[in-house]
Amino acid sequence: MTHINTPPRMGRRSFLRMTGQGAALLTAGSAVPWLSGCGTGSADGGSGGGRLTVKLAWIPNAEYAGIFVGAQDGLYGKQGLNVDILPGGPNSAVVPMVTTNRVNIGVEAIPENVATAVARGAKLKIVGAGLRKSPESWISLADRPVKHPKDIEGKKLGITLAGKNTALVFMKRNGVDVGKVKLVPIQFDPAPLAAREVDAIWGFASNQPVSLELRGIKTYVMPLADFGFNRMQSVFFVSEKTLSDRAARERARKFMAGSRQGWEAALRDQRHATDVIMEKYGAKLGLKPNEQAKSLAAIAPYVGAGGGSKASAAPGSEGLFWMSDALIEETITSLTSIGIKLDRSLFTNELLGG
Repeated sequence: MTHINTPPRMGRRSFLRMTGQGAALLTAGSAVPWLSGCGTGSADGGSGGGRLTVKLAWIPNAEYAGIFVGAQDGLYGKQGLNVDILPGGPNSAVVPMVTTNRVNIGVEAIPENVATAVARGAKLKIVGAGLRKSPESWISLADRPVKHPKDIEGKKLGITLAGKNTALVFMKRNGVDVGKVKLVPIQFDPAPLAAREVDAIWGFASNQPVSLELRGIKTYVMPLADFGFNRMQSVFFVSEKTLSDRAARERARKFMAGSRQGWEAALRDQRHATDVIMEKYGAKLGLKPNEQAKSLAAIAPYVGAGGGSKASAAPGSEGLFWMSDALIEETITSLTSIGIKLDRSLFTNELLGG
């Protein structure tokens, strides 16, 4: 019932960018197989049940493990839902499909994509944070680690075009003399770091370090969130029309409940979650079990974190996806600093209760 047929390409959140068969598959642009994620509810929408479609930001991988476990283990079915999971990929934007109500719920990699659409008139609300701590990080080699922002001074840093603005803002906010830093344009491949051509690279804690570890290269990860620059990521969002319709709102609430349970199960039994990923589409996509397992282990702390700072990194009592006042303020502050307009009205926890 779930249709996944979008050909993948290189993208900033893919876990296949840098390793062997996965990288070859992306280059080749092979089609993604179909995934069936169905529950046991009827399609008539009675009692808040029925069918619901969720659109992902990228191709199926460990980043969405909780959703896949929710589908495979029947957790959505127990909520009375049939859930169709649509993947992301090249030229496959999430926001327009939610804005026009072609899908019920979207999962967007970064909140600024939703905030920008709202600033342009879209009627959307962010209803949950899949990652409550941003995995954006400076990544260095373990034998010459960059542990603190001031350590950046005098260093040669590999930076992607997508990350340059964020990196510059982060450095200025942490008192780094940017004039003492040499920025080297790179792609997402961590090869320049492995070759010691740069001292650190900008990337994601759940991505480049995993790729390098699989090559036997140990790294040190310095999350931006640990030094005052955090924003929630992998956000769930819906249209205001969904929230205003009683039956649609109840289906969305049930989906969020099933997704929470799916992520709780995935974090509790990561081997099972990896098996679900691989058994459904892993072999056809060129995914590697050890890569997915390590990616899931690396991203797990960012799913369960209660906030961005070191002091608030413990899970909150409200459960996964909950957007605390502190996290919302961190997100607003960080996005405002890179020129994104938004306010607290963009966020609501109303689908996470009950």
